[in-house]
Amino acid sequence: MAHTDQSIDTLISISGTLASINLALVAILAAKTSIDHVEVAADDFFLFSSLGFLFVVVLGYLAQKNQGSANANRLVSISEWIFSGALAATVIGAVLMVYSAV
Repeated sequence: MAHTDQSIDTLISISGTLASINLALVAILAAKTSIDHVEVAADDFFLFSSLGFLFVVVLGYLAQKNQGSANANRLVSISEWIFSGALAATVIGAVLMVYSAV
């Protein structure tokens, strides 16, 4: 699939939003007085996915700065893979959070 400026712009904006949401979820879980092992795991998944989304923002910025070079395409591919992994970690964390509420 060909990478476009619009695709990296979309990844950057979505990643910034998802990083903020995941950090808010980490804060909410940390504010609870008692937290069990499943919630600790969910908290870790949200934290690591937030870091992944922040890496996507940085890599996307670098790809935009190096447009037209071979490195830009590689940075976009790497950021897409990291985005996918961070999104999967968010889903896993959400499933764990729902599981711990039951």
